[in-house]
Amino acid sequence: MPRVVVVGSINMDVVARAPRHPAVGETLLGSALTFVPGGKGANQAVAAARLAAPTELVGRVGADAFGDSLLEFLSAERVGTRRVQRLPEVTTGVAIIVVDDGGDNTIVVVPGANHALTPADVDSLPIEADDIVVVQYELSLPVVFAALSRARRNGARTILNPAPAQASPPELLRLADFLVVNESELAFFTGGAGDVIAGVEALRQRPDQVVIATIGPGGAVALIGTDIVEVKGRTVPVVDTTGAGDCFVGALAAALSSWAEVDEAVHFANLAASLAVQRPGAGTGMPTLADVEALG
Repeated sequence: MPRVVVVGSINMDVVARAPRHPAVGETLLGSALTFVPGGKGANQAVAAARLAAPTELVGRVGADAFGDSLLEFLSAERVGTRRVQRLPEVTTGVAIIVVDDGGDNTIVVVPGANHALTPADVDSLPIEADDIVVVQYELSLPVVFAALSRARRNGARTILNPAPAQASPPELLRLADFLVVNESELAFFTGGAGDVIAGVEALRQRPDQVVIATIGPGGAVALIGTDIVEVKGRTVPVVDTTGAGDCFVGALAAALSSWAEVDEAVHFANLAASLAVQRPGAGTGMPTLADVEALG
Protein backbone atom coordinates (compact mmCIF):
# COMPACT_ATOMS: atom_id res chain seq x y z
CA MET A 1 0.00 0.00 0.00
CA PRO A 2 1.39 3.47 -0.87
CA ARG A 3 2.88 5.34 2.07
CA VAL A 4 3.84 8.91 2.80
CA VAL A 5 7.44 8.85 4.06
CA VAL A 6 8.45 12.16 5.61
CA VAL A 7 12.14 12.76 6.19
CA GLY A 8 12.04 15.82 8.36
CA SER A 9 12.33 17.96 11.42
CA ILE A 10 10.65 17.40 14.76
CA ASN A 11 10.36 20.39 17.10
CA MET A 12 8.55 21.56 20.15
CA ASP A 13 6.88 24.86 19.31
CA VAL A 14 6.99 27.39 22.15
CA VAL A 15 4.18 29.73 21.15
CA ALA A 16 3.60 33.19 22.62
CA ARG A 17 0.46 35.15 21.79
CA ALA A 18 0.93 38.91 21.58
CA PRO A 19 -1.13 41.82 20.22
CA ARG A 20 1.49 42.42 17.53
CA HIS A 21 5.08 41.55 16.69
CA PRO A 22 7.67 43.54 18.64
CA ALA A 23 10.05 45.92 16.92
CA VAL A 24 13.80 45.46 17.34
CA GLY A 25 14.71 46.16 20.96
CA GLU A 26 11.08 46.32 22.07
CA THR A 27 9.48 44.24 24.83
CA LEU A 28 5.78 43.40 24.69
CA LEU A 29 3.50 41.71 27.19
CA GLY A 30 2.00 38.53 25.80
CA SER A 31 -1.36 36.99 26.65
CA ALA A 32 -0.56 33.24 26.59
CA LEU A 33 2.26 30.72 26.31
CA THR A 34 1.73 27.19 24.97
CA PHE A 35 3.91 24.21 24.07
CA VAL A 36 2.72 22.62 20.84
CA PRO A 37 4.17 19.68 18.85
CA GLY A 38 5.71 20.99 15.65
CA GLY A 39 8.60 20.95 13.22
CA LYS A 40 7.92 21.00 9.49
CA GLY A 41 8.53 17.29 9.12
CA ALA A 42 6.33 16.29 12.04
CA ASN A 43 3.61 18.72 10.97
CA GLN A 44 3.54 17.35 7.44
CA ALA A 45 3.49 13.77 8.72
CA VAL A 46 0.59 14.47 11.10
CA ALA A 47 -1.32 16.25 8.31
CA ALA A 48 -0.93 13.23 6.03
CA ALA A 49 -1.84 10.75 8.78
CA ARG A 50 -4.97 12.66 9.81
CA LEU A 51 -6.01 12.55 6.15
CA ALA A 52 -5.89 8.75 6.24
CA ALA A 53 -2.55 8.16 4.52
CA PRO A 54 -0.25 5.48 6.02
CA THR A 55 2.61 7.71 7.19
CA GLU A 56 6.12 7.20 8.51
CA LEU A 57 8.48 9.85 9.87
CA VAL A 58 12.27 9.72 9.72
CA GLY A 59 14.03 12.08 12.12
CA ARG A 60 15.82 12.70 15.40
CA VAL A 61 14.87 14.02 18.84
CA GLY A 62 16.80 14.44 22.06
CA ALA A 63 16.52 12.21 25.12
CA ASP A 64 14.67 14.93 27.01
CA ALA A 65 11.16 15.87 28.12
CA PHE A 66 10.34 17.51 24.78
CA GLY A 67 11.40 14.33 22.99
CA ASP A 68 9.14 12.27 25.27
CA SER A 69 6.17 14.52 24.60
CA LEU A 70 6.69 14.64 20.83
CA LEU A 71 7.01 10.88 20.40
CA GLU A 72 3.89 10.33 22.49
CA PHE A 73 1.98 12.82 20.34
CA LEU A 74 3.16 11.28 17.05
CA SER A 75 2.24 7.80 18.22
CA ALA A 76 -1.25 8.98 19.18
CA GLU A 77 -1.60 10.48 15.69
CA ARG A 78 -0.71 7.09 14.11
CA VAL A 79 2.51 8.37 12.58
CA GLY A 80 5.10 5.59 12.34
CA THR A 81 8.18 6.55 14.40
CA ARG A 82 10.39 3.45 14.29
CA ARG A 83 12.93 5.51 12.35
CA VAL A 84 12.91 8.41 14.81
CA GLN A 85 16.00 7.97 16.99
CA ARG A 86 16.55 9.55 20.41
CA LEU A 87 19.97 11.09 20.94
CA PRO A 88 21.23 11.73 24.49
CA GLU A 89 23.96 14.16 23.48
CA VAL A 90 21.74 16.83 21.86
CA THR A 91 18.49 18.58 22.70
CA THR A 92 15.21 18.23 20.84
CA GLY A 93 14.63 20.92 18.23
CA VAL A 94 12.67 23.98 19.35
CA ALA A 95 10.78 26.69 17.47
CA ILE A 96 10.12 30.02 19.18
CA ILE A 97 6.91 31.43 17.70
CA VAL A 98 5.11 34.73 18.19
CA VAL A 99 1.51 34.84 16.95
CA ASP A 100 -0.24 38.22 16.74
CA ASP A 101 -3.93 39.07 17.06
CA GLY A 102 -4.34 38.68 13.30
CA GLY A 103 -3.04 35.11 13.39
CA ASP A 104 0.23 35.92 11.62
CA ASN A 105 3.47 34.55 13.01
CA THR A 106 7.23 34.99 13.19
CA ILE A 107 9.40 31.96 13.93
CA VAL A 108 12.96 31.25 15.09
CA VAL A 109 14.01 27.59 14.84
CA VAL A 110 16.82 26.04 16.90
CA PRO A 111 17.41 22.72 15.06
CA GLY A 112 19.03 20.71 17.87
CA ALA A 113 18.75 16.97 17.17
CA ASN A 114 17.32 17.58 13.68
CA HIS A 115 20.79 18.40 12.38
CA ALA A 116 22.15 15.14 13.79
CA LEU A 117 20.36 13.26 10.99
CA THR A 118 23.02 12.34 8.40
CA PRO A 119 23.04 11.27 4.74
CA ALA A 120 24.11 7.79 5.85
CA ASP A 121 20.95 7.55 7.92
CA VAL A 122 18.75 7.89 4.82
CA ASP A 123 20.92 6.16 2.20
CA SER A 124 19.38 2.78 3.02
CA LEU A 125 15.80 3.77 3.81
CA PRO A 126 13.30 1.10 2.67
CA ILE A 127 11.42 3.16 0.08
CA GLU A 128 9.04 1.58 -2.42
CA ALA A 129 8.09 2.80 -5.88
CA ASP A 130 4.53 3.60 -4.74
CA ASP A 131 5.69 5.81 -1.86
CA ILE A 132 5.53 9.59 -1.68
CA VAL A 133 8.70 10.94 -0.05
CA VAL A 134 8.50 14.40 1.54
CA VAL A 135 11.49 16.54 2.58
CA GLN A 136 11.98 20.14 3.81
CA TYR A 137 14.86 22.50 4.52
CA GLU A 138 14.82 22.28 8.32
CA LEU A 139 17.32 19.45 7.77
CA SER A 140 20.86 19.88 6.49
CA LEU A 141 21.02 20.10 2.69
CA PRO A 142 23.21 16.95 2.32
CA VAL A 143 20.45 14.98 4.09
CA VAL A 144 17.81 16.49 1.80
CA PHE A 145 19.92 15.54 -1.23
CA ALA A 146 20.42 11.99 0.08
CA ALA A 147 16.72 11.50 0.78
CA LEU A 148 15.62 12.74 -2.65
CA SER A 149 18.33 10.68 -4.36
CA ARG A 150 17.33 7.52 -2.49
CA ALA A 151 13.69 8.03 -3.43
CA ARG A 152 14.54 8.68 -7.07
CA ARG A 153 16.68 5.52 -7.29
CA ASN A 154 13.76 3.50 -5.94
CA GLY A 155 11.20 5.06 -8.27
CA ALA A 156 9.20 6.93 -5.60
CA ARG A 157 7.67 10.34 -6.21
CA THR A 158 9.13 13.19 -4.19
CA ILE A 159 7.87 16.46 -2.73
CA LEU A 160 10.40 19.09 -1.70
CA ASN A 161 9.30 22.00 0.46
CA PRO A 162 12.47 24.16 0.41
CA ALA A 163 11.58 26.05 3.58
CA PRO A 164 12.97 27.92 5.33
CA ALA A 165 14.40 29.23 2.07
CA GLN A 166 18.16 29.09 1.74
CA ALA A 167 20.69 29.05 -1.07
CA SER A 168 20.83 25.60 -2.61
CA PRO A 169 22.31 24.14 -5.80
CA PRO A 170 19.97 23.72 -8.81
CA GLU A 171 20.71 19.99 -8.92
CA LEU A 172 19.08 19.63 -5.51
CA LEU A 173 15.88 21.38 -6.59
CA ARG A 174 15.94 19.37 -9.82
CA LEU A 175 15.68 16.06 -7.94
CA ALA A 176 12.15 16.80 -6.70
CA ASP A 177 9.06 15.80 -8.66
CA PHE A 178 7.04 18.45 -6.81
CA LEU A 179 8.33 21.77 -5.49
CA VAL A 180 6.03 23.53 -3.01
CA VAL A 181 6.84 27.09 -1.89
CA ASN A 182 5.01 30.08 -0.46
CA GLU A 183 5.23 33.57 -1.95
CA SER A 184 8.30 34.69 0.00
CA GLU A 185 10.15 31.46 -0.81
CA LEU A 186 9.20 31.79 -4.46
CA ALA A 187 10.63 35.31 -4.51
CA PHE A 188 13.81 34.09 -2.79
CA PHE A 189 14.50 31.34 -5.31
CA THR A 190 13.59 33.35 -8.41
CA GLY A 191 14.83 36.79 -7.40
CA GLY A 192 11.27 38.11 -7.45
CA ALA A 193 10.67 37.21 -11.09
CA GLY A 194 7.41 38.97 -11.97
CA ASP A 195 4.06 37.68 -10.72
CA VAL A 196 3.34 34.26 -9.22
CA ILE A 197 2.79 32.60 -12.59
CA ALA A 198 6.09 33.91 -13.91
CA GLY A 199 7.69 32.80 -10.66
CA VAL A 200 6.57 29.17 -10.83
CA GLU A 201 7.68 29.03 -14.45
CA ALA A 202 11.10 30.43 -13.49
CA LEU A 203 11.47 28.03 -10.55
CA ARG A 204 10.79 24.87 -12.54
CA GLN A 205 14.01 22.87 -12.95
CA ARG A 206 12.87 20.25 -15.48
CA PRO A 207 9.90 19.92 -17.87
CA ASP A 208 8.10 17.19 -15.91
CA GLN A 209 8.44 18.92 -12.53
CA VAL A 210 5.29 20.27 -10.85
CA VAL A 211 5.80 23.64 -9.14
CA ILE A 212 3.20 24.88 -6.67
CA ALA A 213 3.11 28.28 -4.99
CA THR A 214 0.78 28.78 -2.04
CA ILE A 215 -0.43 32.35 -1.74
CA GLY A 216 -2.20 32.41 1.61
CA PRO A 217 -5.81 33.61 1.34
CA GLY A 218 -5.31 33.81 -2.42
CA GLY A 219 -5.14 30.03 -2.72
CA ALA A 220 -2.46 28.38 -4.84
CA VAL A 221 -0.96 28.39 -8.32
CA ALA A 222 0.43 25.19 -9.85
CA LEU A 223 2.45 24.63 -13.01
CA ILE A 224 1.52 21.11 -14.19
CA GLY A 225 3.01 20.19 -17.54
CA THR A 226 2.15 23.10 -19.81
CA ASP A 227 -0.91 24.08 -17.77
CA ILE A 228 -1.27 26.73 -15.09
CA VAL A 229 -3.83 25.69 -12.49
CA GLU A 230 -5.11 28.48 -10.27
CA VAL A 231 -6.94 27.39 -7.11
CA LYS A 232 -8.95 30.10 -5.36
CA GLY A 233 -8.57 30.57 -1.64
CA ARG A 234 -11.44 30.37 0.84
CA THR A 235 -12.48 33.29 3.00
CA VAL A 236 -12.24 31.97 6.55
CA PRO A 237 -11.68 33.38 10.06
CA VAL A 238 -7.93 33.12 10.68
CA VAL A 239 -6.80 32.02 14.14
CA ASP A 240 -3.21 30.92 13.52
CA THR A 241 -1.30 30.55 10.25
CA THR A 242 1.46 28.47 11.87
CA GLY A 243 1.68 25.14 10.04
CA ALA A 244 -0.71 26.03 7.22
CA GLY A 245 1.96 25.48 4.59
CA ASP A 246 2.90 22.18 6.23
CA CYS A 247 -0.74 21.15 6.15
CA PHE A 248 -0.82 21.89 2.42
CA VAL A 249 2.27 19.72 1.81
CA GLY A 250 1.01 16.83 3.96
CA ALA A 251 -2.42 16.96 2.34
CA LEU A 252 -0.86 17.03 -1.13
CA ALA A 253 1.18 13.94 -0.27
CA ALA A 254 -1.86 12.15 1.18
CA ALA A 255 -3.94 12.86 -1.91
CA LEU A 256 -1.17 11.74 -4.28
CA SER A 257 -0.68 8.54 -2.29
CA SER A 258 -4.34 7.70 -2.92
CA TRP A 259 -3.71 8.10 -6.67
CA ALA A 260 -5.49 11.42 -7.03
CA GLU A 261 -4.69 13.38 -10.17
CA VAL A 262 -2.24 16.21 -9.55
CA ASP A 263 -4.76 19.02 -10.04
CA GLU A 264 -7.21 17.23 -7.71
CA ALA A 265 -4.46 16.87 -5.11
CA VAL A 266 -3.71 20.62 -5.25
CA HIS A 267 -7.39 21.47 -4.73
CA PHE A 268 -7.60 19.02 -1.83
CA ALA A 269 -4.47 20.47 -0.20
CA ASN A 270 -5.86 23.98 -0.52
CA LEU A 271 -9.07 22.97 1.27
CA ALA A 272 -7.12 21.29 4.07
CA ALA A 273 -4.88 24.33 4.60
CA SER A 274 -7.94 26.60 4.79
CA LEU A 275 -9.12 24.53 7.75
CA ALA A 276 -5.72 24.52 9.46
CA VAL A 277 -5.58 28.33 9.74
CA GLN A 278 -8.84 28.30 11.69
CA ARG A 279 -7.27 26.35 14.55
CA PRO A 280 -4.47 27.16 17.00
CA GLY A 281 -1.18 25.30 16.84
CA ALA A 282 0.73 23.56 14.07
CA GLY A 283 0.63 19.78 14.50
CA THR A 284 -2.44 19.96 16.72
CA GLY A 285 -4.34 22.13 14.23
CA MET A 286 -4.31 19.73 11.28
CA PRO A 287 -7.74 18.72 9.91
CA THR A 288 -9.02 15.17 9.48
CA LEU A 289 -10.27 13.61 6.27
CA ALA A 290 -13.84 13.97 7.52
CA ASP A 291 -13.24 17.69 8.09
CA VAL A 292 -12.11 18.19 4.48
CA GLU A 293 -14.81 15.98 2.98
CA ALA A 294 -17.44 17.99 4.88
CA LEU A 295 -16.52 21.00 2.74
CA GLY A 296 -17.76 19.15 -0.32
